[in-house]
Amino acid sequence: MGHASAVDYRRLEPSDVAPAYAVFRRSLFDYLLRIGLVDATTAADPPIESAWASQGPWVEHLVGTAAENWVATDDAGRVVGWAMSTERDGVLELTHFFVDPGLQAQGVGRRLLELAFPIGRGRHRVIMATQDARALSLYLRFGVRYVTTSVDLYRSPEPVEIASDLVFDRLGNDDVAVNAVAALEQTVLGHRRDLDIRFLLGIRPGWIASRGGSPVGFAFGAQGSNSGPIAALDPADLPAMLDLVEREASATGVEDLYFSVPLLNSIAVEHLLGRGFRIDPFYVKVLADEPTMHLDRWVHTGPSFIV
Repeated sequence: MGHASAVDYRRLEPSDVAPAYAVFRRSLFDYLLRIGLVDATTAADPPIESAWASQGPWVEHLVGTAAENWVATDDAGRVVGWAMSTERDGVLELTHFFVDPGLQAQGVGRRLLELAFPIGRGRHRVIMATQDARALSLYLRFGVRYVTTSVDLYRSPEPVEIASDLVFDRLGNDDVAVNAVAALEQTVLGHRRDLDIRFLLGIRPGWIASRGGSPVGFAFGAQGSNSGPIAALDPADLPAMLDLVEREASATGVEDLYFSVPLLNSIAVEHLLGRGFRIDPFYVKVLADEPTMHLDRWVHTGPSFIV
């Protein structure tokens, strides 16, 4: 693929999205091979088109609302690295950071991070990171530190009964719904994500949970196997919201339902394990500059591109 000295850097263009996504998949499966989760044959020819079918809308949404979006190209003009970040309410989050396996550990990643996740930018800074030691070593020099580990818990959903005094109202795809969810996210995460909420409302079901007429949480249901985000002002309300999503997923024929849960959220973890959910062996770390997010009452958006 060429040597790092021949690499150029430029902002991503529309025609770069497909090759950048392919770099992401090759890099991810190289990592999965190194930690023993896939074999060499799979890593050499990772699924790209089938993954795009489920992840493509998310990638296109993030590309269209990115704060910074950079690619590295070799001397033949081929995309060999990609780094993208979003900025929501002053919070800069690195969503994608991948270098072709043949060019890793040659300085390409550091330069991409300098461009897409510059030191000093953002009221706060966040990364959802794999456990790749080389990437983590870089991230920890870019103004973030360890907050928690997050795991995917999965099972075939069942029509579980919901034991709660909460009232669940289905969200519409309108400004009222966006503002209702954003206000709760402001309290739980410390920032609003209106652009992402509006996108979510267009692709998966959502509910506001209320008690005594006051909103106390929200839940986004299944889109394929993915779900979330889910948040509660009181962590004790999370089991009912998880059960709602599981029940609705069962009713719509979802085969395997995934929740991406920070291990700080002990109530959700214990509830899901008690329901027979299993932990997927692939997990990520949440890195941030300050512990401002109340992740003990939060379930991530799946797939885990953003917090």
